[in-house]
Amino acid sequence: MTHEGLDSYLTVYSAHGRLDAETIKAFLEAQGIPVYIDQDTLGLIYSFTVGDLGSVGIQVRPEDADKARALLAAMDEGDFSNEILVEDENATTAPHIGPLETEDEELKGRKRVLFLCTGNSARSQMAEAIVNNDCWDAWVAFSAGTEPTGKVNPFAEQVIEEAGIYHQGHSKSTDEFSGQVFDLVVTVCDHANETCPLWLKQGEKIHIGFEDPVAFVGSDEEKLDVFRKTFELIRASIPPVLSKYTA
Repeated sequence: MTHEGLDSYLTVYSAHGRLDAETIKAFLEAQGIPVYIDQDTLGLIYSFTVGDLGSVGIQVRPEDADKARALLAAMDEGDFSNEILVEDENATTAPHIGPLETEDEELKGRKRVLFLCTGNSARSQMAEAIVNNDCWDAWVAFSAGTEPTGKVNPFAEQVIEEAGIYHQGHSKSTDEFSGQVFDLVVTVCDHANETCPLWLKQGEKIHIGFEDPVAFVGSDEEKLDVFRKTFELIRASIPPVLSKYTA
């Protein structure tokens, strides 16, 4: 679902972390309300305890704000069934069906995986998006860079969107995850494998290297083709490896 005029969107809810935000997004969009998730929003619209992964703003169009607030207020008061069913076959979020849970509750039973590359602009972003879409019932994926570029490569964003996957990533440093524990850390480039911060080696670390599509020189059409091939290679390679750690 595309979102025009994001500057005019209003924050109507403060979710308890990204996973809770995406669940609420699915709920509102099932009611026909386009939603934008604002990771940087810190304002508290409803009384809500912010967890370790931070407050995430739920934003909607001005004309939908009153309806969204009413739906969310009813949800908080328990007036809705505690199950969400997203019937839109074109929905780009993972097909999550279940209760509206807090982040900690939703993470129960799932393993945490962090994908690392140098810039956190392409390979690790694609891996994060793929796992959160294809393996969402067993894994929660994150990504970071040892030398982040500060933005996600537009070709990476395009191929993720082409695959019908919702992913609102941003290029970030491993420092953002300092002190957090992961079941698995996967480096997807040689440089990240060599410079992986020592504190990330508390859990198990493996290396699955992929050639950097950003390094390819050619026309935009040729670059996009390389990104598509890299995306498909990651999608074919990563989930089978993760399945070995959930058996």
